Amino acid sequence: MVSNNNPTDIEVTYLKGVGPKKAEALNAIGIYTVEDILYYFPRRYLDRSRLTPIGELTLGAEVTVVGRVLTQGLLRTRSRGFYEVLITDGTGNVPLVWFEGLKYFAGRFKKGMTLSVSGKVTDFRGLQMAHPEVEIIFDTEEEEMLHTGRIIPLYPSSDSLKRLYLDSRGFRRIIKPALDQYATYLEDLVPKQVVADLHLMDLPTSVSQMHYPDNFEIRAEARRCLALRELILFQIQVVDRRQRIAHKQKPQKIEPPNQTQQALIADLPFKLTAAQNRVIAEIAGDLLKPYAMLRLLQGDVGSGKTVVAALTMALVARSGFQSALMAPTEILAQQHYQTIGKILASSGIRVELLTGSTPSPARQQILRDLASGEIDIILGTHALISDDVVYRQLAYVIVDEQHRFGVAQREELLRKGELPDLLVMTATPIPRTLALTAYGDLDLSIIDQMPVGRLPVRTALRTEAERPQIYKFIRDEVTRGNQVFIIYPLVEESLKMQLRAATKAYEELKSDVFSDLAIGIVHGQMKKEERDAMMSRFSRREIGIMVATTVVEVGIDIPDATVILIEHAERFGLSQLHQLRGRVGRSDKKSYCILMTEMETLSESFQRLERFVESSDGFAIAELDLELRGPGDLLGIRQSGMPEFRVASLVNDLSLILTAREWAHKLLTNKELTSAEEKARLNQFVKQQRRLERSSGVS
Repeated sequence: MVSNNNPTDIEVTYLKGVGPKKAEALNAIGIYTVEDILYYFPRRYLDRSRLTPIGELTLGAEVTVVGRVLTQGLLRTRSRGFYEVLITDGTGNVPLVWFEGLKYFAGRFKKGMTLSVSGKVTDFRGLQMAHPEVEIIFDTEEEEMLHTGRIIPLYPSSDSLKRLYLDSRGFRRIIKPALDQYATYLEDLVPKQVVADLHLMDLPTSVSQMHYPDNFEIRAEARRCLALRELILFQIQVVDRRQRIAHKQKPQKIEPPNQTQQALIADLPFKLTAAQNRVIAEIAGDLLKPYAMLRLLQGDVGSGKTVVAALTMALVARSGFQSALMAPTEILAQQHYQTIGKILASSGIRVELLTGSTPSPARQQILRDLASGEIDIILGTHALISDDVVYRQLAYVIVDEQHRFGVAQREELLRKGELPDLLVMTATPIPRTLALTAYGDLDLSIIDQMPVGRLPVRTALRTEAERPQIYKFIRDEVTRGNQVFIIYPLVEESLKMQLRAATKAYEELKSDVFSDLAIGIVHGQMKKEERDAMMSRFSRREIGIMVATTVVEVGIDIPDATVILIEHAERFGLSQLHQLRGRVGRSDKKSYCILMTEMETLSESFQRLERFVESSDGFAIAELDLELRGPGDLLGIRQSGMPEFRVASLVNDLSLILTAREWAHKLLTNKELTSAEEKARLNQFVKQQRRLERSSGVS
């Protein structure tokens, strides 16, 4: 929070019922203050008006019942023991039985407890519920009477929290008194005029109705109001980030493209797609403007973003200024260096590479030449933002695969120049809701065409029974002069996850299955020199099969690679699978992506992979991945600068995101919307967020 003397800033340990051990457990899940506990919302609710009476249970029905414990204990038939709890709700009795985990359940339930029970009604000496999902609602009749006839919140918990009595019941005992005492002190940073215009219920009421809603319609409205507040405050940060740069006039002046630039394009060994030409024109138009460019370039794997980067950096170099391209890995930086070096080989433009493993003598020479302006284009990793790296006139910054960095690192590179133009590139297709939040401060360009001659990659889902045929297919491809990737999710074997690890599989394949073929391995734990040497051999076609982890996910361009076999495909996100699939199909050869899984065909994981097989549209896959896995897994919340919203959903709240963007712009441009006090609070909030960005290295 912004204020320093608000009662909701009190540490949670001072709440009644929270001692040091509970406070430590709450801290571990991000709850430090009273405000944090007030924003710890239920995962679901128990509506006591919509329950099935025990007296009306029928065999085979999936039901939720609430009853009070009459008896409990360990029982035994002739063949086995079991644990039984008999509950009643006044309309009838039903036993709950467990045949496994008897020690865990013994003593967990006591006479008089009120339980919420969900499961299937089965038959065992009469109607019963076997191994149901059970939640203790109340310990005593007195406690139950406080909440009879209303919607009861059920809170997220875990085994470690439950051991400290922080189950739903425990959270209710803490949160309900905290709501009664502190909710009115919650500070609303959204100005009153915006609250009125958007018809938002006040903040304390919204929070209270999220915990103890009068009905589900009011709860839905409370959620809308809280989500809009979250999104408006986040979009204010986004707009502020843009305004810090976009409204200042840059000192450099880039000259329009001339005949030399056209000759450079004409000398390319391929023809640019219409999409590439359109995007180059958009970027060039921004470069010529007096204000700094802030642009996101999205392009599916293999769509030709590196060529766009090379040609636009050449435009800047022709005007006498420097460009820097920062990539997340040395392999990708090296790949850019090779590609851009070839494109600009005849231009007279000097291109250099700077990474953490650049030898000291070469590094010192590069630093001198950067400072003197002799280097026009520098490519590299985080090494580009080291303190000792000084540029003479850095006018153009390109950040590749931004989601692997943070916004703060992006801005650190920008500070190496005086208001340089910024281009962010990504091969990860980004759903619209995510683009409007994670990249809301950037204009958008999309390369939506593939180079001429590229054939779609044929994708297939296979199981372990088909492995012999797959290995034969791989052998045939290598024999024909093509190359193959075999991808594993782990480097070493894991005891917890029974997956075929890359190192073990490599030894098996090398000594047995493909003993007569040239086979190599690359993974993130190898020394950089070893990894680069292996990839160089693969590029020179000295190796036919490359076993790898996801270190090859981006930036590896092997035109003769026609097959990628992905083991344990269910362990990868769909967007990551799409990135891996992009390692093949980079020429005019027919290419194949084979997903291996041991999942049952009726499982959700198998069906998710089937949906991936059916689509080659990166944006459609990204939308599906967002729906199934959430933004954290899809993009990497901390790395991308995305907050973990308490209420708002990037899957379902597109209309709210658009509304929030609109009002964020209004708030930062229209002084009449805020009082002097409200404006001061918002300014303090924005400054705090800037400090957090700088201190955390992410936004």
